[in-house]
Order: sequence, then C-alpha cells, then structure tokens
Amino acid sequence: MEDTMILYVMRHAEAVEANDTLQDEWRYLTDKGRESAEKTCSAIAKIGPKPRLTITSPLTRAVQTAEIAAQTACRKNVVVASELLLPGADTGELVTHLKSCKDSKRVMLVGHEPQLGSLVASLLGREEGAIALKKGACVTLKIDPDNGDKPAAFLGYQVPGKKRTTSVKKAFPQNAA
Repeated sequence: MEDTMILYVMRHAEAVEANDTLQDEWRYLTDKGRESAEKTCSAIAKIGPKPRLTITSPLTRAVQTAEIAAQTACRKNVVVASELLLPGADTGELVTHLKSCKDSKRVMLVGHEPQLGSLVASLLGREEGAIALKKGACVTLKIDPDNGDKPAAFLGYQVPGKKRTTSVKKAFPQNAA
C-alpha cells in the first residue's frame, strides 16, 4: 500500500491558435485559458493531497498551465519539463518514468491530447481506446503499481467551472464500460 501514488493528469488550458508567425510549440494560453486553469487548480487544491512534483510538456501552453497549477494547487512543488510529455511521445516510456517518481507520492502531469487520454485509459485498464480530456481539465487517479491489469483507480475528474465528478461513467460516458 505504501507504493501507491496520487496522479493528477491535466490537459493544458485553452491556447491561441498557431499561424504563420506563431509556431505550434510557442502557442500561449489565452486569458480564458488562464482563468480556466486557475479554476481547475483551485478546485484541486480544495479536494485533497496537493501534488509535490509537476512534470510538464516543454511546450509553452503546457508550461504556463503547470506554473498556474504549481502556484494554485501544489505544496512544496517542483516543476520539471520533460520531452516524455511532448505530443506523440510514447506513453509506455512515460509510465516507466512515473514509476521512478513514486517517492514523490503525489505527481501532476501537464500535457496534450490525445496522449494524456491514452495514458488515462491505459492506467484504468481500458482497451476500448483513449479517453478525451477537455482543455484545462484534470483527472485524478490512485496508482497501485502492483496491480498489473488495472494499475489505477479513478478518483475524480475536474473540468473548469464545473463540479468534480467522482464517477468514471459520468466523467467519460462515451467510454463507459
């Protein structure tokens, strides 16, 4: 039981669109995105144990979301950028890296879809495909690395400006088993 970890999986908040003068990796949060990230992170701060380690994609919009999370929802938090959270990165490598972070006990990941949805589905032992996370939303999981088929238990899903959902079927109805 002592090897369990609380994992917060947060999709970056709304960002400006890429264009001819702004490359995708430099897209930054809109005012609405910043506000929604603050709402989600404030709700996370109220519900329970605060993340101590935040691992974020190095892309601007994810780093900005992670910084808001660190200021709002985290305690004695360390923010680290990792290429393991870049769009298209291998979720298996990310899971392996998470196992090396178990001493942190409470970890937040900030990144992109569809990678995060695939990670959540995999950790919940769902074979029917990825779960779609809304922008600025956060899934909370309890990870038990000794449970091979379903290493995670669903604790909640927080969407900006909405009540926290603790039912996986209500959170992701299109994926309900």
